[in-house]
Amino acid sequence: MRNLIVLGGGEDQIPAYREGRRLGYRVIGVDQRPDALGAAEADHFLCMTSRDPEGIARALGPIDVAAVISPASDAAQESVAELSRIYRTAHQVAPDALRCSVDKGFFREVVARVGLPTYRHVQHDDVDSLTAAAAELGYPLIVKPADSSGSKGITVLDDPADLAGAIEHARKYSFSRQVILEELIEGRHGAVECFLAGGELAFMAVTDRVITGRPAMISVAHTVPADLDEDVHTRLREAVVAICAEVGHRQGPVNLDFVLTPAGDIHLIEMGARLGGNGMPLMVRHAFGLNTVEAAIRLALGEPLTIDVTRHRTATLRILAAETDGTLTAVEGLDTLRRMPEVVEVQVFKAPGDHVNAYTQAGHKLGYLVMVADTREALDEAVDRALRTLRFEIEPDTRGQRCSPASPSAS
Repeated sequence: MRNLIVLGGGEDQIPAYREGRRLGYRVIGVDQRPDALGAAEADHFLCMTSRDPEGIARALGPIDVAAVISPASDAAQESVAELSRIYRTAHQVAPDALRCSVDKGFFREVVARVGLPTYRHVQHDDVDSLTAAAAELGYPLIVKPADSSGSKGITVLDDPADLAGAIEHARKYSFSRQVILEELIEGRHGAVECFLAGGELAFMAVTDRVITGRPAMISVAHTVPADLDEDVHTRLREAVVAICAEVGHRQGPVNLDFVLTPAGDIHLIEMGARLGGNGMPLMVRHAFGLNTVEAAIRLALGEPLTIDVTRHRTATLRILAAETDGTLTAVEGLDTLRRMPEVVEVQVFKAPGDHVNAYTQAGHKLGYLVMVADTREALDEAVDRALRTLRFEIEPDTRGQRCSPASPSAS
């Protein structure tokens, strides 16, 4: 049996484990956490960092690898490329598309090259240089690692007194120790989940994105179709096509976050030349009938791509999260929630007795809730009922309140 290597063993990689096995492959999982979800899903599991492709190849030896994939993880994309080269698999991501995924400053250069709206930013590994740049950029500004994903290490700053701590926080999550400072762009947040085939944009879903408030501003929910004018959809499509052409990305998934300003400018924030995280493939499957996980695996295998959208539904994906660090003692209302007609999928990744973390990065999520309805108004009402129904009882590490799932403080 041929092997499929999946780098990462978190909740956003598990669909690739299951899909790979359904397609008839022996699945090898790689994650440095011994308790990663992928450890129980893989046919063979390596407990080691996914950022050491040579070490992974040494551990596996000269086996028959059909494909390598890492959904939702920018950190592992360079290893995907190197392992694909080592094992001579069928598909390689274009080098510049890969670089856009792992170097936020380079992506900003690409945006400028194709003539799209830009905003001020500075990227550096030197604290003194970053401090001087922050004084020129002014406040508020965003401090983030230049090469990390999952909303790790992000801080929105209003006060220069907090800059040193924010830079050090970002550096902890930066593999290169590079930190990027960005002008804060105010407006409506959204995301674009796409799939290219044969150099053409075969699929594009635009979402309304709800985020937490400062200082982290992490995704809480995505809803399709986005409530945006057709002109915005057209300009987003043109922007995706221009960027992918510029970096030579002709085949496969790509996702981007954006902000639509009150003046109508679209500012692209980040790009990943891989499947999106935070359950995006799950929502796409329920909203459009499109299995992007299968499509990504078939692409990695070198098989012809067929991107078929079989339906268009109003859908939302809600990220379930905690507001405090502590021990999960109970999950209430789960059976009632699953009986709601609008609920098409609910996944809970934690069980009573598990330690949970406040939602300060995407990896701290408790689960996913996907719902559909005939109209946006009906969907919003159903989501409100669902979030009143489902409750996570948490014994805080320090004195605190019991929390309800995924309460955004800003959008």
